[in-house]
Amino acid sequence: MHTLQQTSLRLICLSWLSLLFLLSGCAVQLAPNYDKEVVATLASSNVDAMTMFATVANGTSAQDFSNRAANYASLIGKLDALAIQANARPQPKNKITDAISSILAKRGIAVGDDANLPSVTAVKKISETISKMRDVDQKQGLKALEVQAFKGQATLYFDQAITYENFLQR
Repeated sequence: MHTLQQTSLRLICLSWLSLLFLLSGCAVQLAPNYDKEVVATLASSNVDAMTMFATVANGTSAQDFSNRAANYASLIGKLDALAIQANARPQPKNKITDAISSILAKRGIAVGDDANLPSVTAVKKISETISKMRDVDQKQGLKALEVQAFKGQATLYFDQAITYENFLQR
C-alpha cells in the first residue's frame, strides 16, 4: 500500500510539473528577438558577395588584384560589423536557457560569453572565407575552380545565417 501511495504522489507531482512546464513553455524565449536591420544587412552582404563571385568567376590574376582590393575590404568589413551587431542583441536568460547551457557545457560546447548565435558563427565563417579568397587572389590569383569552392562555402554559411535570422521573425 505504501508504494502505491508513493507512485500516486509521484504521478500527481509529475502531472503538475508537466503542466507547469507546458504553460511556461509558451512564454519562454530561447533566442534573441528578430532584428530587421540585421536581416537587411545580411541580405545586402549576400548580394555583395554573390556579385563579387560572379565578377571573378572565370578566375583572376595577381597582377590586377589592386582593382579588387577595395571590394574585398568593403565586404569583409561589412561582414565583421554585422557579426558584432548580431551578437550584441540581448540574449534571453531563464531557467530553461540555463539548463540548456549547463547540458551543453558538460558536453564541451561553448556557452555563455564564449558562445555565438548560429547566424553570428556563420557570418564569421563567411568573413573568414572571403578573407582567405582575398589572400589567395593577392598572392597568386584565382582559378575558376577555386572561385567555385569559395563560393560554395560562403553560400552554405549564408544559407545558415539567413535561415536562422528568418526563423526569429516568427
